[in-house]
Amino acid sequence: MLLGVDHFVVLVPELGAAHKACLDAGFTATPIARHSAASGTANTCIVLPQVYIELMGIVAETPASDAWGRLLKSGPGLKGIALGTSDIEQTAAQLFERGLAADPVRRFSRPVTEGELGFSVIRLSPDQTPGLQCLYCQHHTPELLWLPDALQHENGARRVTAAMVPQGTALEPFAGGNWPALPVSDGPTGRITIAFDRPVPGDALAAIHHVTGVLIEEAQAS
Repeated sequence: MLLGVDHFVVLVPELGAAHKACLDAGFTATPIARHSAASGTANTCIVLPQVYIELMGIVAETPASDAWGRLLKSGPGLKGIALGTSDIEQTAAQLFERGLAADPVRRFSRPVTEGELGFSVIRLSPDQTPGLQCLYCQHHTPELLWLPDALQHENGARRVTAAMVPQGTALEPFAGGNWPALPVSDGPTGRITIAFDRPVPGDALAAIHHVTGVLIEEAQAS
């Protein structure tokens, strides 16, 4: 199916170890930063054009982090997909009209070197996407995330080309839309396919898999 993915959420118990594994594999992973206190989470991101990868850890028990905590009990992995929107309020109205259960709009922020990164999300009911926490995300300060330096990766990573998620068929009601689409399929484990300019050592990608539960696959040259 084709999904308008903004970013993938990889949930991990040890965010520092996941950050190091990504750096060792040649990715430019952003410094670990805490979200606002209400979120109870922290992250590091592998920023790529259009679709990025967020590695998230839980730092405090809050109502907002509770759902992530339940998902982490089954182990690390690709546990969330954020679908993109340029108008979060309009998306909320459309979900209501379609009878799709979702939380109210929540607004979060986190500090970055260049300022305060802000975004709004709508979380879909986990009953609709078992094993996944799916949401819609609107970035209010995209210029603070997609920074030129963050997009440059020593290993030659260029872009996400596809993904596989467990129980991915549950996402079919959210396919399409007006956001740039990415092929996402159903499979037994989380997998993210990335186009690189050069081969990446297999042991480096295996180390990422070990600490995150997600397979990073090199896209086949066309």
